[in-house]
Amino acid sequence: MGHYDLNRMGWQQFEHMLQALAKAELGNGVRPFGSGKDGQRDATFEGRVTFPVGSASSWNGYGVIQVKHHEKPTTATADWKWFIEEVRGEIRGWLGKKRLGKKTPKYLLFATNVALSGTEGSGGKDQFELLMSNSAAELGLDGWFVWDYAEIRTMLDKHTSIRQRYLELIVTGDFLVQLESLLPKRTALEADRLAGHAVAELITRQWVRTGDAGYSDTSKVRLADIAIDLPCVWRAGPANEAEGRRMAARVTLAIGNRALSSSGGSGPQGVVLIGGPGQGKSTIAQVIAHAYRVAFLRDTDITRYGANAKHAFDGLRDRLTTAGIPAPKRRRWPIVVELAKAGTSVARDEGAFSLLKYIADSILVEGNPTDPSALLEWMSSWPACLILDGLDEVPDAKVRSRLIDAISSFVSELSAQRADVLVVATTRPQGYRGEFGDALPCEQLELLEFTEGEALSYSEALTAVRTSEDPDLAAQVTERLITAVHERVTQRLMTTPLQVTIMTALAEEAVDLPSDRFELFDRYYKVVYERELAKSEAFAELKTLRQHIDHLHEQAGIKLQARTEQPGKSDAVLTKTEIGRILRRRLTMAGFDETESETIADKLLRLSTERVVMLVSRRPAKYEFEVRSLQEYMAARALTDGDDATVLGGLKTLIPSSHWRNTWLLAAGRLLKRREHLTDEVIQIVTEYDTTTAETPLTALGAGLAGELYLDNLGAEFPAVRRALLTSAMAQFAETAPELPRSLADLMDLALSQAERESAIALESLHELSRKNLSNLATKYLSEHSSGMSPAAKQARTTLTEGRKYIKPGGQTTRARAQILARHLARVAATVPEALVLVERLNEEAASTSSSSGATASVALLQAMDQPAARAGLASTISSMAHSQPDAAHYGTVLLRQHASRSLRGQGYAG
Repeated sequence: MGHYDLNRMGWQQFEHMLQALAKAELGNGVRPFGSGKDGQRDATFEGRVTFPVGSASSWNGYGVIQVKHHEKPTTATADWKWFIEEVRGEIRGWLGKKRLGKKTPKYLLFATNVALSGTEGSGGKDQFELLMSNSAAELGLDGWFVWDYAEIRTMLDKHTSIRQRYLELIVTGDFLVQLESLLPKRTALEADRLAGHAVAELITRQWVRTGDAGYSDTSKVRLADIAIDLPCVWRAGPANEAEGRRMAARVTLAIGNRALSSSGGSGPQGVVLIGGPGQGKSTIAQVIAHAYRVAFLRDTDITRYGANAKHAFDGLRDRLTTAGIPAPKRRRWPIVVELAKAGTSVARDEGAFSLLKYIADSILVEGNPTDPSALLEWMSSWPACLILDGLDEVPDAKVRSRLIDAISSFVSELSAQRADVLVVATTRPQGYRGEFGDALPCEQLELLEFTEGEALSYSEALTAVRTSEDPDLAAQVTERLITAVHERVTQRLMTTPLQVTIMTALAEEAVDLPSDRFELFDRYYKVVYERELAKSEAFAELKTLRQHIDHLHEQAGIKLQARTEQPGKSDAVLTKTEIGRILRRRLTMAGFDETESETIADKLLRLSTERVVMLVSRRPAKYEFEVRSLQEYMAARALTDGDDATVLGGLKTLIPSSHWRNTWLLAAGRLLKRREHLTDEVIQIVTEYDTTTAETPLTALGAGLAGELYLDNLGAEFPAVRRALLTSAMAQFAETAPELPRSLADLMDLALSQAERESAIALESLHELSRKNLSNLATKYLSEHSSGMSPAAKQARTTLTEGRKYIKPGGQTTRARAQILARHLARVAATVPEALVLVERLNEEAASTSSSSGATASVALLQAMDQPAARAGLASTISSMAHSQPDAAHYGTVLLRQHASRSLRGQGYAG
């Protein structure tokens, strides 16, 4: 007979388990009740049931099952006395109902996690019998029974499927040594393999990716030393309104503490972590995975997996506690899927792509993949956490759509198996259109910038690790960073984990701290390069070839950035042969003869067997950047290397692409530093893009880029540049979106904190834009900021007293938006035949889409927009309905923007 812990599970899970056991014992006539007012009934039955087992007569009539879960048990005696008082209270309730003439049961069956002692006369069982016997006549009871801990334990041994469903909640001790007695043989064998996989992931994923080649493996930074929770805002509720500042891991783990199976809860649930470059979304997802690995393995004998496993486990467990990240109540088995790699598999597989099979194939234990059906059985027996990292690294719309379909199918498969699954996904905000919400219900957490205190706290943790043997240096680093976080020029460079990591490294070297993001990465690269030279005498001999190594990194960056944009290449790498080719071509162009080029290139290649400064080799003879932001930095260097016309033309081409956005921002930063004479032309490209280059200003692609450049602190030394960017960015407030995007809220916060001339631009722009449409974001912002004495409030009151009042768009579903847009576009199609296909696709979208309010377009709909005339007709339709149907007009604008960003923009750089 098994020993089960019935106290750890919450009352709701206990109630669900007892309802299932009641059905198994009494038959399908048992009718369970959900949460809420149940009239003293957790379940009922009517008619004849074979119960109690072994008694002379069976129950026949109306019966009620009442579940009593003691959440804080103390001593055996106190616990059964608590149960008796609970029963006494229920009896009083039934007596009251009987006096009022309400229906009362002939049979009462109680269930409790409390163990009722069998001491004759004074034990819990006899006291229950005495209480029920004394009340039976007055209540009109023909029978009663109690399932206490001992009875429930027997039933769990008997009903295997129910035991397996709640196994994680009730198993005690080292569950791995009990698997064969608790699970079917095949599932038990698979569970043992997957536990080993969790340990392997605990060890291999314990490092922080910094892209820093200047440290040896023995001094790399471990998550166990610096892991922290990250601030976020939780967009929750039907209006998708932002709640206050929260912590991402805490919120995610709290959601994961719920029952998420289709039988005992809401079904699989998703949490989407949205963060910009370097903001730590992949790292916090890994921290969440580690929290579940530690919880999953905490009752096992971790030493059986070796000293490295024990060291990693202890370090992560202690760090999670120090960081204030609570231990999960559910011991979910975690699995991480890197979506860039999955996207490559999707593109290569012309048939149906199975995420279940992909995951099973990726879990190698002793060189053997996992059986998909066995994996599904395991996930049906034990709760899981599925982490889907990096949707933004799958830019191709068709591949992305197929990947989301595969995720949706997998979630449906898990739900059908009544699996309890938490899905955690990560993405950058650029280009994200709520796709995960098409696959399953999702909560959205948007990562926030560090406060000054959070930035310093994180830097102190880093400094403690990297300068542990030099307290004087640690003090100097801390002092420099305290100064940096308070200075206006540098404080914007300490708002993300990656930025703080780099600033800490720069502070260690006592170099001048940068004033913009490009200089931040540029100085970091130089510091890392110097460390690489210092640690290798052989490499130091080739100092004179430094420009060629720089060129290698730049070409690697631009080629990988371009390739990862292409379908099926979202996890692109450079082969050793390609690196050799880049080096030989460069050396030949520099004037080395063929023999010299071959010799030097071969020597550099030999030195780079493991890594070349920022390039790492995770697979034999294949190279990539460990940190995506560093790849984008190198791509920015390559993008800005050429004659002026070529550079400016390349920048203009890339404006619509969300995939190239961070590269664009870094490239602009470099041009303002290295080619100041191009400043006016770069700003002109951005500020005039919507009116001179874009098909329609409705997409506001240039305005969006201007806003990001403004927030990126571009041109801090040039007030005219700042004002031009802000003026252009404010055009985004003309949109009729139902909610203010976080980027625009941040834009206003920054603009209003600047000098009067700059803040006046923002306020006057809002005032003028609000004249054009009472449902646009300008009017919304002014309406929501009309109280107080701030400049925004004063401007708002001036605007609103002119008779303008915000009229919120109707909050229509995607189905309704598509229908309305199709109806209006059909009128244009009479003169623009190319728009007819688009009308058909919009109607199909309306018929097939869910009732959600998301705006993710199907591939077929986007393909219907490939005809320029169709897009022109759509733009004309949107303009004509902006006042009468602002919600549908905004949906159409989003479609135009999605289509504009869909084309591959960097093919010429792929090489």
